[in-house]
Amino acid sequence: MKKKAMLIIWLILMTGAFAVTISIPADYATIQEGIDASADGDEIIVSPGTYMENINFAGKAVILGSLFYTTQDTSYISQTIIDGDQNGSVIIFVSYEDSTSLLTGFTITNGCADHGGGIKCNNSSPSIANITIAGNSAVQGGGISCNNSSPGIANVTIANNLAEGAGGGISCNSSSLSLANVTIRGNLAGYAGGGIFCSYSSPGLANVKITANLAEYGGGIYCYSSNPVFSSENLCNIYLNNTNYRSNGCDIYSDINDVSVIVDTFTVSNPTNFHAYPIANFSFDILHGLQDQINADLYVSPEGDNSNTGLTIAEPLKTIQYACSVILADSQNLHTIHLAGGTYSSSTNGEFFPVDIPDYVSICGVSEIGVVLNAEGMAGVIRLSNTENAAISNLTITNGYAEQGGGIYCEFSSLIIENVTITGNYTGSYGNGGGIYCNASSLSLEHVKLTDNYTGYYGNGGGIYCEFSSPDLLNVTIKGNSAYHGGGVNCYYSSPSLAHVTITDNYADYGGGICCQSDSSPGLANVTIADNLAESEGGGIFCRVNSSPSIVNCILWQNSPQEVEFYSDSDPNTITIAYSDIEGGEGGIETHYNGTVNWLAGNISAAPLFMNSQMGNYLLTEESPCIDAGIAYFEYESEVLVDISEAEYNDAAPDMGAYECTYTSFNHEEIEPVKECVTIYPNPFNPETNILFELFFGSNVLIEIYNTKGQKVTTLINESFDAGSHKVTWNAEDYGSGIYLLRLNTAEKSEIKKLILLK
Repeated sequence: MKKKAMLIIWLILMTGAFAVTISIPADYATIQEGIDASADGDEIIVSPGTYMENINFAGKAVILGSLFYTTQDTSYISQTIIDGDQNGSVIIFVSYEDSTSLLTGFTITNGCADHGGGIKCNNSSPSIANITIAGNSAVQGGGISCNNSSPGIANVTIANNLAEGAGGGISCNSSSLSLANVTIRGNLAGYAGGGIFCSYSSPGLANVKITANLAEYGGGIYCYSSNPVFSSENLCNIYLNNTNYRSNGCDIYSDINDVSVIVDTFTVSNPTNFHAYPIANFSFDILHGLQDQINADLYVSPEGDNSNTGLTIAEPLKTIQYACSVILADSQNLHTIHLAGGTYSSSTNGEFFPVDIPDYVSICGVSEIGVVLNAEGMAGVIRLSNTENAAISNLTITNGYAEQGGGIYCEFSSLIIENVTITGNYTGSYGNGGGIYCNASSLSLEHVKLTDNYTGYYGNGGGIYCEFSSPDLLNVTIKGNSAYHGGGVNCYYSSPSLAHVTITDNYADYGGGICCQSDSSPGLANVTIADNLAESEGGGIFCRVNSSPSIVNCILWQNSPQEVEFYSDSDPNTITIAYSDIEGGEGGIETHYNGTVNWLAGNISAAPLFMNSQMGNYLLTEESPCIDAGIAYFEYESEVLVDISEAEYNDAAPDMGAYECTYTSFNHEEIEPVKECVTIYPNPFNPETNILFELFFGSNVLIEIYNTKGQKVTTLINESFDAGSHKVTWNAEDYGSGIYLLRLNTAEKSEIKKLILLK
């Protein structure tokens, strides 16, 4: 045994004795030549300079270091550069290297590859220490790519790298890398994981700083079936990632739950879906929040400053996106972001798009035409994903571009839109929803204009696209939009409710006004569909695959080539029509023998006599056959298709079409619609909301609140007011959650608004 031990010691000494130090460029002109000439245990020491190379460790258990390795002088890290010359990964470990392969003391830059622009690790676990990885690019893993690898990474800076897909800084797949004393800063991923992208991986993080990284999902860290392990002793810092998007987990995203985040500093002390998405998947232990969150209404102005408090109109913040990132709201604390007049865009105030609205937050402008959100064709304007009870009012949304939802993207969310113009927005060639994209969401539109929005050639829903959604549209104008299916509205497995809506001058290949697809059953009451054009079929309404719209008190006129058309080669469709004016009567409906027309009572086919349709005025003249020709209550096969209270129409019966006209024996002149004069914010609310109303003349004002059964709950005011703007507050502390109706009566008009109380 003694002789055997002596032999082992001798072998160790001999191994050390035969280890070689190779100097670059003294011994070899290139680093790769030095590696190729080396043996396991050798040291390859590189003098300062720039080396235009792409290095393969080739399975060698060697130390590759700059003079930092021998001197510990950190200045040699920046002085010794390996430049990949955009010709693949700068360094690759692909031959089962282990921790005895060490890379240290370099700046790694200018690599370009499919995986691992700076460093690529496949089936390898090298040691990487005291280096800077900057300015590299890849499809995946701009700085480092790890596949089935477990490298040890320590004292490393990974900055300003780019991944077209995932992992701007680091991409790890089926890997268990460990990071200690690492800074990951300013990296960009086109899709996910601006800082780190994890797929089936569990990286260990100790004293890691992740900041100012950007991606569409998970700006700091994106976890797919992965669970990073945060050190409870050497705490990490994760903050201010995803500055431009501010949603979808700007700091961290995970598709699995029970992710425990233990950090010294996070962007905020109380993360929301804005910062960690979905928030329910995380638990947090945070010592410090970098940004103060504000449990209050906020004010924003293009002339403001994000260093202001934002708590008053005199100290406004500058960008809506920043306000969204710091406002703290929940079901018990509903808040509003108030927008001063002006244009909010990248070029005017540095606004970031799309603006991502948090849960329980309303964005309210001072006026519809005075507040403009202009994305300048660079991104969608507003985006909601899994957002609860948001609202938008009194502003214009324009010049947005996105693959889906150029103006507004709404998925798995609830949103109220009031007094908003959505115009001039568009999507890509196969995108849906030029103005609004609504998927699996609860959406309410009131006094909204959707004009001149469009999709790419194969897109659907120029004005609004509904998928697995049934939005409510009241007093909405849909004009001049275009798409492949549904120039104005496209319904896919959706049954929206439309009341007092005009759908005019829209264009599509199929369904110029409305396209109903795949079990869609929209309900139309007092809707005017006129002057829409379909290149192929269904100028007014196009139905395919078991769709069944119902139409009551409506006008369909001068739509080309048909008012209504069923697709001939799909499951049969059904349309139900009552008390409506249809050009050509029942003959204006082309079924191609593929469905059923329920042609019920009260229908006519007579020129509706619009005021001036060529100028966009679809009010009815006094002589119109559509006046008093509708019905207030109509039920068909046990389904109520229309139910209008007496307060909502004049004379004996409702008119057909979108507009209820008022004519008296004393005045036969046209009465123009009165400007919208009531704004409610916040809405939804708890327990207090503000009612703003505007009077053009002095008048007595009566404001009453009703429940959905038509029972009066309370009278807020019944007194005289001068002309101008006024505000009344309703405190509903003593009332239960639910939907309420506010009725305002003045000498000028009567108006009904919906309120939602959430407790």
